Amino acid sequence: MATQGRGKKLPAKVSIPSSDYYIPPVPVGVAVVRKSLGEDIVGWVAACILIAFLLPLGAMLYLDILDAKHEVKQQLEKVEKLRRQIESQQREKNK
Repeated sequence: MATQGRGKKLPAKVSIPSSDYYIPPVPVGVAVVRKSLGEDIVGWVAACILIAFLLPLGAMLYLDILDAKHEVKQQLEKVEKLRRQIESQQREKNK
């Protein structure tokens, strides 16, 4: 029956280490030495130009966000003022 095999355990697999097995060494990457200083200079100049363009763009984006936030705040105040006026007019009508 299917319930009789429940108590049986499978034999554990036993591995015997063998000293004949060769483990190859892990290859190590060697850094390439550049002979040209020009590549470094071009890289630094490109990074400086990139930063020179990104900083003003980020500042403009930040100022646009602040401007939009200010406009939203003004619009919200106008909506709240109109809501209060409508509520006050409805109260007067109900009296």
